[in-house]
This record gives sequence, C-alpha cells and structure tokens, in this order.
Amino acid sequence: MTEFPQERIVPWAAARSIFGASAVMRELDGKSQKLEPKLLSAERIAIGSKGLVFKEDSLLQAIERGFSMPELFPLFRNPLSAIKAIGTLKRIARFYDPNRVVRESLLVVLRAGLETLTVYLNHHPMFHGLFSDFSDELITFNLDGSGPLGWLRRSSEGVFSAGTEPVSVEPSVELTFLSQDIAFEGLSKGIDQLGATAAGEVTIQGRLPLMDKIGYVSRIAQREVPMPAL
Repeated sequence: MTEFPQERIVPWAAARSIFGASAVMRELDGKSQKLEPKLLSAERIAIGSKGLVFKEDSLLQAIERGFSMPELFPLFRNPLSAIKAIGTLKRIARFYDPNRVVRESLLVVLRAGLETLTVYLNHHPMFHGLFSDFSDELITFNLDGSGPLGWLRRSSEGVFSAGTEPVSVEPSVELTFLSQDIAFEGLSKGIDQLGATAAGEVTIQGRLPLMDKIGYVSRIAQREVPMPAL
C-alpha cells in the first residue's frame, strides 16, 4: 500500500462511506446518483462527479450535523449536479432512522460502514501488519432467513474491499444477525461480538481470530468517523 496522509484518513473514510451508501441506493432504485469521492488539494474532497466540493472539516460537519456549506464556485458551475448530490446525501441519512428499519436500511448502513472500514484497514498505519497471518479472505454479513447483506474481502495482495453484490467464493467467516433490529443496532452502534454471540443475537462461523481483528479495527473506525444525522 502507498503511504496515505494520516490526517486525511477520517474525512476520506467518511467520503467513502457516502459512496458505499449511494452505490447501494443505486442498486436498489436504479436512479440514485453514485457519489464517488475524489481527494483534492488543500484538504478538500469532491463528492460525486462534479458540483459538490467540501473542505474536509466541512464534510465531517455535514455528515454529523446534517448541513454544512460546500464550496460555492463548483456549486455555481454545476448547480443541477450539486443539487442532486445534496438530495442523495439527505436520502442516505433517512436509512439511519431507527424507527424505519427495513432490509434496505441494513444494506445501506452496512455498505457505508464497510467502506469506512476498508479505508482504515488499507491505509491506517496503526493496522499495518495486523493481518499478515491471513491471505485471500472473505467475510460475509448475513440476516437470518434473508441471506447475505454484504461482504468484506482481503486479497492475496493484502488489499481490502467491500461490496453487496453476490459472491460465489466460500467465505472464511460468516456473521449472521438474528433479526433486523439486532442487525441495525449492531451496524449503527457497533457489535459486541462476545456478548452478542453469548446472547444468541449473532452467530459467527469460521476463522474467529480474523473476525476478532476486524472487530477491533471496526470499533476504532466507528468511534472516529461520524455517521449521518437525521
């Protein structure tokens, strides 16, 4: 992995979480704008193809508080694209409403969280070498009686990626939530793997040391990267 500026990891992880959520929304409705982010100079990040650019602090504020002013020049140059992107951001936040949990909420929230996690796994210096004992690995996240919700993969080159599309590879680890409410609680607030499995809320099958390490990184990422405000 090339060295990544440590001070940009949190905002980049937040931007990638937006991408993950919007990618699932596009899969679900076929029309939502997929908000692919791009790192720019001067601590700025573009959200989507054009029109929406934030200072990194402003992007984190927009996610955490529900609003922050983007840069005006790109917005005025591409107002329609910017307005569509802002609309997508607002719709993403609705999937985090604990009073409206459906399977689609789990798909969006999980993918957003996994994209955040991959940034930490791939770029955070604290975790370099943590997975040196593992090679080509696949972790699937499932809902009991409903099948897979998403996956996290480590390639033989040591690069992590996430997705929601079906995979035919045998997983190294399968984590299954007993119900939608348990899944939403775990995805939005963090999973206590030991407590959840002891309570029968979650089952974990496969390479448990791998899942323990993934859980460790996930808890740190979840603590540092904001989730959308309603």
